[in-house]
Amino acid sequence: MKSKPIKTTMRTDDTLPTYYVNSVNIQAGLDDFFLTFGTAQPLNIQVDTDLSTIESIDAQALFRCAVSRSMMKQIIDLLTPLYATQTQQIEEFQSLQRRGEDYDHTSSDPSEL
Repeated sequence: MKSKPIKTTMRTDDTLPTYYVNSVNIQAGLDDFFLTFGTAQPLNIQVDTDLSTIESIDAQALFRCAVSRSMMKQIIDLLTPLYATQTQQIEEFQSLQRRGEDYDHTSSDPSEL
């Protein structure tokens, strides 16, 4: 029997929760990567001296997954151009914002901008 690659399609599930993540821990095994995603809450710092006493912030782990080495390579390959495109779009948007700030916005006539 001849083998062929079979494409996987992701079925969406409206009940699947979405978590905001601002902390990740990655551990590598021999054949897998273990990713733990979590959220660290901002600290309420009252005085500058409070900051000097802080050594770490606890993040609440939300979920952990194991990713095979081959899947991790695919993720990296997919994310690299997406990240580059997103960065380019952000830079273009910021550039447009800076150019807009250079103009005098007192006129209501767009042709004078």
